[in-house]
Amino acid sequence: MSALKIMIVEDEIIVAKDIQRILKKLGYEAFDPFANGKKALDAVEKLNPDLILLDINLKSSELDGIQVGEQIHQHYQIPFIYLTAFSDKNTLDRAKLTEPYGYIIKPFEEDDIRTAIEIAYYKYTKDLELQNKGNRFAAALDTLDVAVIITDANEKVIFMNKMAETLTGCLKQEALGKDISVAMKNSGSETKSVFKTLAHTVVGESQKQDGDSAVTISNGAAENKVAVNTFPILTVNNKINGCAFVISGGGSPRREAGTETTTDKNLFNFLENIYANNSFFVKKDSRFVRVNFQDILWIEALDNYVIIKTSSKEQFILHSSMKDIEAKLPPLNFARVHRSYIVQLEKIGALEENACIIDGNRIPIGKSYKENLMSRLNLF
Repeated sequence: MSALKIMIVEDEIIVAKDIQRILKKLGYEAFDPFANGKKALDAVEKLNPDLILLDINLKSSELDGIQVGEQIHQHYQIPFIYLTAFSDKNTLDRAKLTEPYGYIIKPFEEDDIRTAIEIAYYKYTKDLELQNKGNRFAAALDTLDVAVIITDANEKVIFMNKMAETLTGCLKQEALGKDISVAMKNSGSETKSVFKTLAHTVVGESQKQDGDSAVTISNGAAENKVAVNTFPILTVNNKINGCAFVISGGGSPRREAGTETTTDKNLFNFLENIYANNSFFVKKDSRFVRVNFQDILWIEALDNYVIIKTSSKEQFILHSSMKDIEAKLPPLNFARVHRSYIVQLEKIGALEENACIIDGNRIPIGKSYKENLMSRLNLF
């Protein structure tokens, strides 16, 4: 890999030059330091750094380091690490809302810089991989040889797998947050009406519908007669809150009413495993305690631990990763809103520009997670 290009934003010239010297010694490409936050922001696009070292306390700048970090977070997908002599709670609380990839506390040693950069860039590349691959839920459904479309209680699309995109000629990004009929944009009004009726019926009833519906779906280039089976999606309270459409080709329904193929059974078991479970057990002291999903407000990452906050004010601290926790939660009810936060959607009481409010607490919303969150909320 080529040497990382690193920008330094530090208004103490002696410190800045020492950092530049250390970076070059460690084999990185270090640009000349910036003492002014606004000038550094103006140079970001031109220099296109791989990582930014950013002093929190820029005394000679109209923007302090946290304001600069907020701009980098909002407008550029570039990891940054804060340099600071301030480690008080208020400063850190304000700084973490900008989603830095680390902190280097002054005074620092050469090893501190090297370690912080290596860890930060490793986390950054892993975050990119997760964004590209999606979560385990999406990845698993993308491997199926049937098309799957999932809608919420308002009959709005919250998921389409790759097979569904191919069959309908509609990309997932086009349909997310929109009515199921949008996913059928290339099909006729009769097909759109069938999907609307099926979604409405499933959400309104407690029993899974027997039998397949045979419809014709167009992707804009060709038409396919397919079999459509519906499956109710359950919330953590075991209420029906969405519908999964399982669409298979072949010209006619693949099974008689009341029977299921192995593919159907595998898919249904998979969905039930994700959605129907309403709790998990966590270790607390010397025993395992049940935590009901409906009681979880949010989950926060802290170093190598996660903290589960509940409506009863009890919290659980686990030695785990957000990735592992996220895989155990029902994705219809929970959403990753920040690199360090997962929230239960039903617990969100209010929204701000870059935060959601849960039980009076302000939870930051990361730029890369915002679009997905907004598509899943019933906004007017």
